[in-house]
Amino acid sequence: MPRRGVARVLVASTVLSLLPAGSAAARDGAPDPAPGPAAPARQSPGELRERVRREVSPAESRGLGPEHAEAQARTRLAMRDEADLPDAARAARLKALTESQARANAGFRPAVYGAFTEYFDSPDFGAHTALLPTGKVLLFSFEHTGTGRAFLWDPARGTGAGSFTKVTPPTTAPFFRTGHSLLPSGRLGVFGGTAGSGLSLVFDPWTETWTREQETATTRRAAFPGRPGPLWGTRAPAVERFPVLGHTVAAAGPSYAPAAGRPGDNTVLLPDGTLLTASGAYDIHDYAGGLLSPAPDLRYRQLELRDTRGGWRLGPVQRLPRGHHAGALVLPDGRVVVTGDELQQTAHDADLRDDMNGTIEIYEPAYLYQGPRPALDEVPAAPLAPGDRFLVRTGTPDRVRRAVLLAPAGAPQAAGAGVRGRAELRIERREGGLLTLQAPPASAAAAPGHHMLFLLDAKGVPSVARWIRLT
Repeated sequence: MPRRGVARVLVASTVLSLLPAGSAAARDGAPDPAPGPAAPARQSPGELRERVRREVSPAESRGLGPEHAEAQARTRLAMRDEADLPDAARAARLKALTESQARANAGFRPAVYGAFTEYFDSPDFGAHTALLPTGKVLLFSFEHTGTGRAFLWDPARGTGAGSFTKVTPPTTAPFFRTGHSLLPSGRLGVFGGTAGSGLSLVFDPWTETWTREQETATTRRAAFPGRPGPLWGTRAPAVERFPVLGHTVAAAGPSYAPAAGRPGDNTVLLPDGTLLTASGAYDIHDYAGGLLSPAPDLRYRQLELRDTRGGWRLGPVQRLPRGHHAGALVLPDGRVVVTGDELQQTAHDADLRDDMNGTIEIYEPAYLYQGPRPALDEVPAAPLAPGDRFLVRTGTPDRVRRAVLLAPAGAPQAAGAGVRGRAELRIERREGGLLTLQAPPASAAAAPGHHMLFLLDAKGVPSVARWIRLT
């Protein structure tokens, strides 16, 4: 694709409601950011205001309101400036992040802190992500033409371009500020979109096709009310403060405030019951260095690890800082996927001429460095009702100590009683390689739909999960 065409796609690839006016400088108490290639030359406030005025169309201003439309225009201009830089400048930025990640992570032992193991290109920014009951990951976002785009990544096929399949939706599908939730059938419902929309689409993981459903009566442009399984962010009521700015970690209860230093983060619940927080920024796409922050404060790239008693410690550093539109999810093999933040992915893209303009990072938790996994060889194919007893087969019965259900990211979650998408199952009987387990007694403990079943050993090492369906 010609450079000019690629730049247009990347510059205006989403109708973004991202940034407040202006950009922020480094924050009090934060160390100097890691050295790296300079950002595009700054413009005077007057020059920027004039560029923004010319960029905003009357239709955009009417549809979104002047303030929101101007914010999107500022972002598009920033993306355009990035696209005008030579590829060598972005390649140098990525090289600086890669080197700083290696230096920072040299002191973290994988058996204690886990490790980042892979970083690879993706054909989509991953503004929205969902783990499907087939084990594949759906990544979807919104292009400048109003056309939605979507890709399936199959982890079983590795990390190259051949592991992705394009699955284009049947309509313009404004995949921005879109809500999505796994339905009890295992299909993914996608609702709403930018500027308010009654759009309703369903993706079938088994046929890998989209269907358009009847529009919702109420337009939506924020998250669908069904919160996403074990994936949440700083909107959840019990997420603790990240100590990036020296704040004390709260013991429990509502504690989020932007001053806590890490809005836009993603926290995932792991099979062993621990929590992992990735990504986040000071203010959307500001990592203590202003818009795009090509030399971000290292602390905004650092994982936070919480144990089952509520204690926390800082962990390894991810390669890219990721804020607004970042995402994270747990794969059936227990690894964690980190992706999202189209602005940062563009600012560190070493080749804007190809079609792989997104990136994915893989983190392996410490439990994957604690020895061999227990085996989970067979689970029921039929759906299970609440309280059902069922058999599973394992080739390592003497090592199995626990059985855990984990809802996939994208699944619905009850909004009360501390439900977080994970349930411990009772092991009622052992007969050789057969274990008798009991399903949760009510949907309040595990919502209807598909869940990953893990068997864990005494160290918390999980098996590779198999899927079961609850009614």
